[in-house]
Amino acid sequence: MGLLINGVDTSPKPDSSDAFLDALISMSGDSDFYAGKSVLRNPDVYSAVSTISNTIASCPFISSTPLISKMLNNPDVDNIRSGFNFWSSVMTNLLINGNSFCLIENNGHSLRFVENNQMTVSYDTSTGQVHYRYQAEPSTSAQNVPISQVLHFKILSMDGIAGISPLYALRDSLDLQSIGTQTLKNVFQSGIHGMLNVSKTDLSDSSKENLRRQFQKIASSGIGVSDDSIKFEQISVDEGLLKAIQTNNLASEKVASVFGIPSEMIGLENSHSSVSQSLKTMFLQGLTPYFEAIQSELNNKLQGYNIEQDKSNILPASFADRAKTLVSLIQNGIMMPAEARQALNIDKPDDSKNEALNRYYASLNYSQLDNLSENDYNKANASKYPNDNQPTDNKEQERNNDSK
Repeated sequence: MGLLINGVDTSPKPDSSDAFLDALISMSGDSDFYAGKSVLRNPDVYSAVSTISNTIASCPFISSTPLISKMLNNPDVDNIRSGFNFWSSVMTNLLINGNSFCLIENNGHSLRFVENNQMTVSYDTSTGQVHYRYQAEPSTSAQNVPISQVLHFKILSMDGIAGISPLYALRDSLDLQSIGTQTLKNVFQSGIHGMLNVSKTDLSDSSKENLRRQFQKIASSGIGVSDDSIKFEQISVDEGLLKAIQTNNLASEKVASVFGIPSEMIGLENSHSSVSQSLKTMFLQGLTPYFEAIQSELNNKLQGYNIEQDKSNILPASFADRAKTLVSLIQNGIMMPAEARQALNIDKPDDSKNEALNRYYASLNYSQLDNLSENDYNKANASKYPNDNQPTDNKEQERNNDSK
């Protein structure tokens, strides 16, 4: 994605000192800061991005207009990507770059996925105007696109114009993790490290090189013979450093924290939390901002359709839990027993003929607050305890009659 502020190209540059510009990562290539697919070489980032993007993409869209629901669940104008792959690509760009784009086409009946390097955003700070310029291929001419036809998904924006990737917060942590991994790789690839000490002091450079090559051959064969004039001292990497590299989960935990998901989702163990609790945490705290990033932009540009996503499959409840919920809905007059049986997939063909199953039920133990007047209270109690509401003189007369 290119970003022009007041006509000046402010696209991210390697080692930029501006935190805001550093965060605007282009999908088109790599730089000294994470850009494009290269960041997915980190297994923790790959796990976090794939978990979030695939979960969001697996939740079908629901709209007040069935035609819009159908379009959003299979939106690709070219029918190249399935609905799942389309929204997974949108989310992957959003997570890596902080921004993701689609074009609204065919009068709002299809969408075109746009790679970040195909879109340039211009922002005039003096007028507050934002312009989008789309270029499908380098060989084609760019075209201005009205804001109403651009879906610009973003997360954590400082100005509401461009989003900031979660990866910005991980820059130093992932660099350290990468350095540690490269250190281990160098240790295992380079073989033996050491110094040959020869008692002779008049060795030429060529003689030293020859001894080095000969010793390497001996080391590779496994058995060597030398006299007491040659001693080998092995140079080893600090064991404490290697242990720190191998056992360092700090970067992994930070990845999970920054993306807002439980650490178990990227393979870390957590003895203080069950899988169920982690899934609930992921849903309530982690995924909600990403759902809102998609849904709010869709409702902003496709107004009047009340678009949302069905999240019921993220945390599938057990049969007992679902049955308990449905019973509560029946008891409160929200659902008929026949509908509940159908939801539990235990309905029978003749359920529709059973009048008892096709009625709404409600408890008689509840009343509207405005009906709870003192008069109503007295009437209710009079029907249950008639003697309690009679005048005192009548009660006295009854007692006298009883004594006679």
